Amino acid sequence: MMARYALMTKIEARIKNAQGKAREQTYQTVLFGNDERTTLNFENGFKFHEDMYDGELMYQGRYRFQKHYLGSHKVPMFDGKEDGEECGCAKAIDALPQVKHWLRNVDRHSSSFWLPTSTDKFYPDFVALLEDGRILIVEYKGELTAQTKDTKEKRMIGELWERHAKGQGLFVIAEKSKDGLNVSEQIKKKIGVL
Repeated sequence: MMARYALMTKIEARIKNAQGKAREQTYQTVLFGNDERTTLNFENGFKFHEDMYDGELMYQGRYRFQKHYLGSHKVPMFDGKEDGEECGCAKAIDALPQVKHWLRNVDRHSSSFWLPTSTDKFYPDFVALLEDGRILIVEYKGELTAQTKDTKEKRMIGELWERHAKGQGLFVIAEKSKDGLNVSEQIKKKIGVL
């Protein structure tokens, strides 16, 4: 009787672990086991709209973004500081002539773009509309997180989304440096201009 709480804790942990494994296996089977069953509908998906991030904390830095969909004064805050890598990725996107406009995609916001994962929803860092009408999804990963299990799952679901977008959507996980390319060059390569 004295060990009942320790035993209960161990049993709960094993049940939670088994549930997690079953959820991940089901996710893999449903989304990646039969590619023909996966469908994508651009008609009722993500939409840019003027008031989508009203009430969110906004970026207050010195840099003035030229192509942010909501304007330079309504860019949602970035993870990290103004000279941080994620803000640097935003600057790279903003400078691309192929980008018509873009958004800082706010995590867990009802108006944001998201993709399903085995445990939750994945909200990529940036959504851009290209001049040619395609949607570009950019997730930025720093050196410490670029090779994690979480990033691998995000890459898989992003690539699946891109395959089913039938040329209307592009997905890239950008890093500070990858295969000798900087962030801007990685995005240009994905767009097809490098």
